[in-house]
Amino acid sequence: MDDNNNNNDAAAVEDNRAFVETKIERIKSENPKERLFSITFDNFEELPSDKGQGAISSTFSCFGNQWGIQLYPGGHSESLTGMVAVFLERCSEGRELAIQHSFKFIGDVERTIRLGESVFAVSDSYGWYDVLPRSEIIDDGFLENGALTLYVGIQLEEFIPKNPASSIMLNMFNDENSADVVFEICEHQKSDSESDRKRAKTSTEKLYYAHRLILQHHSAELSALCATSDGMTPIIITDVKPEVFRHLLCYVYGGDISDDDFAVHEKDFINAADKYGVTNLKLEAEVWYVNNTEITIDNVIDNLLYADAMNCALLKEAVMDFIVENKEEVMQRVSFQDVPGDVCKDLLAAVSRRDEKDSSGDDGEDETTDVEMTYSKMRIRDLRQRLDAKGLGLDIDGSREALIANLKEHS
Repeated sequence: MDDNNNNNDAAAVEDNRAFVETKIERIKSENPKERLFSITFDNFEELPSDKGQGAISSTFSCFGNQWGIQLYPGGHSESLTGMVAVFLERCSEGRELAIQHSFKFIGDVERTIRLGESVFAVSDSYGWYDVLPRSEIIDDGFLENGALTLYVGIQLEEFIPKNPASSIMLNMFNDENSADVVFEICEHQKSDSESDRKRAKTSTEKLYYAHRLILQHHSAELSALCATSDGMTPIIITDVKPEVFRHLLCYVYGGDISDDDFAVHEKDFINAADKYGVTNLKLEAEVWYVNNTEITIDNVIDNLLYADAMNCALLKEAVMDFIVENKEEVMQRVSFQDVPGDVCKDLLAAVSRRDEKDSSGDDGEDETTDVEMTYSKMRIRDLRQRLDAKGLGLDIDGSREALIANLKEHS
């Protein structure tokens, strides 16, 4: 959830606060103007939880100033009962700074809240009195090994020219003058006759120019193809439609793909991106496909087999959710004869999520404190997001088991 409502935005009124040693890491932001940091408070449940009792983080440097986070696990004195409060504090002197900032919390759901422009003088703090219920933070997957990690984004409200590197890169796409490798994309006419196939001429032959250095850093598969070509001898590709390869190559250079193009080439993008190692495009195409495809009794197995063959964990999860939601009809009408046995864990994860949802109103202690159990119940989008948030360039394409193993290894 992304909350831009400013009714809860406020400058913090002084309360009782104590310093708490915290782990702070700089993380790459998708917004080039934003500086993004992860702030980890260990043993969240052991922090003072009385209303008005705050925890002050270690300081960190951003835009030539020192900053800190004020966290009130039991709420600020101005907070609603049971709500957690959080504020960004400027800890260094200097001229006033116009700042936009946001906080993000990642649990079973993502909670992002943004504040418009605030003018920070020394010791000023701005944030929110009512961010999340304390009980929700504890019970709904926001804690990892007992620690709460929040993400703060800070953006300086001054005119800063955009770094031209991305536009320079995109302008190099298909530039014959500077390219040092060329791909020839051939799409053959279809024919039922063997002799016709032998004599078939290509109905489409497209040349696309690229740069070995750029491909080397974006796709090991495309880079390996470049090694098979001397100079500008064309590299022949016959298993991808010309327009699909053009979009894939443009994506490597920083280009975007429109919804209309995704609608026309949904599976083509998944297949091509998977084969040629353009992972982020594959995942974006998979998200588009899942959100725009209705899973039915008639196509559930086809989608399951496709998801398993292409290692599309998000699509597989959507199929499993459908099976659990429609288990009686599926049992009567669907054959699982050709389904691989390794989908059982994905099915159990879907059942576990459904059972947890059905019992969400029950009282009692949370039984998912074990890290592996917590990960096993998470949705694919959350597993991928947690890996990506670590900013280590970790592989976020893979099965549920691979994502969980990667998370555990880097926790």
